Order: sequence, then C-alpha cells, then structure tokens
Amino acid sequence: MKMMEETFQAAWQAIGGEMLQQPLWLINSLQPYDWGTTDVLPWLLGIENPQQQPQAEVWVGAHPKAPSQVVFPDAQFSLEQLIDGQPHAILGARAIQRFGPKLPFLFKILSAKKALSIQVHPDLAQAQAGFAHENAIGIPLTAAERNYHDANHKPELLYALTQFVGLVGFRPIAEIVRLLVLVGEHQLLTWAKRLQKEGETALAAFYSWLLLLSSKELEHLLSAAGPSLQFQHEPAFAEVRRLAQEHPGDSGILSPLVLNLVSLVPGEAMFIPAGTPHAYLRGTGVEVMASSDNVLRAGLTKKHIAPDELLSTVIFRSMTPDIMRQPANKPSVNKIEQRFPVPVDDFELSIIRLQSGDTFPVGLLPEVELLFCLKGTITLTNAQGEPWTLTPASSVLLPAASQGWQLSGHGKVARVRIGPSLMH
Repeated sequence: MKMMEETFQAAWQAIGGEMLQQPLWLINSLQPYDWGTTDVLPWLLGIENPQQQPQAEVWVGAHPKAPSQVVFPDAQFSLEQLIDGQPHAILGARAIQRFGPKLPFLFKILSAKKALSIQVHPDLAQAQAGFAHENAIGIPLTAAERNYHDANHKPELLYALTQFVGLVGFRPIAEIVRLLVLVGEHQLLTWAKRLQKEGETALAAFYSWLLLLSSKELEHLLSAAGPSLQFQHEPAFAEVRRLAQEHPGDSGILSPLVLNLVSLVPGEAMFIPAGTPHAYLRGTGVEVMASSDNVLRAGLTKKHIAPDELLSTVIFRSMTPDIMRQPANKPSVNKIEQRFPVPVDDFELSIIRLQSGDTFPVGLLPEVELLFCLKGTITLTNAQGEPWTLTPASSVLLPAASQGWQLSGHGKVARVRIGPSLMH
C-alpha cells in the first residue's frame, strides 16, 4: 500500500496540481450482463459489438468494482485512486465532512432487453451491519454468495431515455386481491381472501410464500392458472407471460401480480428508496445512486439470491410510485435545467437542455460535479474562456478546486451533484 501511494505521489508531482483546474476526462467501464441489449450502448459509445454480446451498463464513478479512469497527457489514474490522493481538491471540504473522502454517488447508463432481478437495497444501518457481519464470518468480498459488498446504502433514481418499464413497490391491497381473483387458481384465491380480510398485515406472509415457491409448486400453480393468464387482457398478465419465457421455473415471474407495473416515457423519472422491492423489465435510462453495489436478490436472475435477507429488509407497505415529470403547460422556473429532487443528499440529478445561443453556468460552488453528454455537441468553457467539447457519451468530472464553468451549444447533458442540503 505504501509503495502504491509513493508511486501515485511521484506520478502526480510529475503532472502537476494545476491539472485539477481543468475538467477530468473519464474513460468508463462497460458491464456485459446477460440482460443487456446488444446495440444501444455500443451505439451510444461509438464502439463495435461484432459478437453481439449483451451490453448492460456503463459505470461512471469511483466505485471499487469498476472505477472510471482519468486520462492526463503523461499518465492515467483510476478515479478512485485520484480521489484517494487528492480528496479535498476533487470533492470539496463540505462533501468530505458529510461522506468522508469518497465520491458519494455513482452514475450509470442502463439498457435492458430482459428483466433484471427482483431486488431490494438496504438502508444505511442495514448495509453497515450486513457488511460487518459478512466480514466477521470471513466471506470474501468477491464471493458469489456475498450480499453486502460495501457498507453503504443504495437509494437510486431512474431517468428514462426510452420507454422504460419496471415493477416498483407493492400494489394497493385491493388491486392485488382483484388480480388474484382474476387468475382464479385455488391457492391464490385463498390468499386473496386473507389479504382482503387482514390487509397489509398479511402482505409479508403472502410475499414470502410467493418468493419461496419451489419450481415444482410453481409449475402446478401456472398449469392451473394458465387459461386465465393466457387469455385475459390484463397488463400484469402480459408481463407474467413475458417473464415466464425469460425466466422459466422462477417464482419471480408472478411479481407483476403483487408489484406496481410502471411505464415511464422519455424524460420521466422515479426514485427507489431503501426497502422497496423492484425489478427493471426493459428500456434504457440514466441511473444515479449512492455509490454502492449492495443488491439483495430474490428472483429473475442466475446470480446469488438471498430471499430471507431480502425479506428482512423489505418494507411491507402499499405505495403509489411517484413519477417525476416536467409539469405540462407550465413554464419551468429554469427552462434549461430540469432538476429531480430526491430525499437523500448523496446525489441530485438534473438534465440540462441547451439550444443554440443558450448558456448555463455549472461548477459555481466548491463541490464536485459530474457531466455526461447525452445528445448533441456541448462546449464547456472555464473562467479564462478556454473551451472543451462534449459529444454523446463523453463525461467529465469538475473538481471542487476549479470553479466558474459555463455550458453552451446544442444538446442534452446529465448533471450530478451532491444533494442540496450540502449546498447551503
């Protein structure tokens, strides 16, 4: 470790600290999970995919699993390494006071052709306890059975770039009962009566039973429910049929009967708090979250599942997903920047849309900012008038040590900052 620090310091001295007065250009990693699309991310990144391998996520940030790389004229560092070496200059004093010397957010472009796993993210206390416990019993960080890869929570925001479909949170009890009755299978009718009688107090027992069905039990249930699921024109039933093709034998395919089916159009967003069961089904979007890889899975995946651990973190309460959108027929306070406030201060996403002739200030405070160009050609100019050009899929980190930037041009940029509670 000492040798690595000395190597970094020697390389950094050769470059010079004045490099932190400029934008940090990032090279980001691509995650080839099997649920990804084959064309969207290669098109966005301008790369070839001759083998037509699924490409699922672009990671932009400093998470140890896949940190972005920062390229200088004579050297290259991982963003994680650079922050470790120059935390105050990159993050800013207030960010370090709140989160420590780590970048608190992680940015992704996610593109799903098939459903992601049913999952829940722990809150901060659960993540810290789970991480410490798995460390204490000696589970390696890279082990497939590991549930907690770090000690952080993972609240997240999904902003749709295309139509995006997902399952988020429990449906109202009356709606669950209605769907179970329409299916008509004997066991589901029994649960419908219990839910109707006991309400949310029976939700934990029902969801536990559902997730823990064996493949044989599921086969019998689907055989009895087949005609109803096949011929009734219910959106939830169509999703069950789709999931049955993608993940045969997985009890998670019944989740559309229990979880809210949400469809976002481009420009809409939704926030996923801790303890909320969810599964992204298809579409491409921007995903911003606290910098964590803690995912508790219970189905629709070949990865390690932890239904008992997941069930211990779930908040068993019906909810209506809050879809964030630009108000129709109402001029925004700022016509250029659309902000998506969230109830955590690890991050805040905004989308900046520029027309020719527009200018917009960024990096005004001594806080780190991330810019990711989604569309068009954008010019980033510093206080001295020096320009840098952003094109689709290019991304830069604006260090806290550099302030007073301006955007111009024609296009769309995703901007991620630390939440506003630190900005005042």
